[in-house]
Amino acid sequence: MNENERKEILKFGISVDEARKQLGIGRNLMLKLVTVPGFPAIRFKRKIIINGNKLQEWFDNNYGTYGKY
Repeated sequence: MNENERKEILKFGISVDEARKQLGIGRNLMLKLVTVPGFPAIRFKRKIIINGNKLQEWFDNNYGTYGKY
C-alpha cells in the first residue's frame, strides 16, 4: 500500500479515549455509556470501537435526558 492509499483510508471507528475527549467526560463514565442500549459502540473481546460518525447523532438525540449512568 502506497502513501496515497493510506491517506484515503477513512477512520470512522474511534477509541474510548477519543470519544470521551470529544464528549468532555471521564473514562469511567465513557465505559458506562458504551453499555447503554442504542449507544453506537461495538465490543471485540476487550476492544471497544465507537462509531465516530454516529456519536454526534446519538448525543443530539439524547441531549437533555437524564440517564442513570
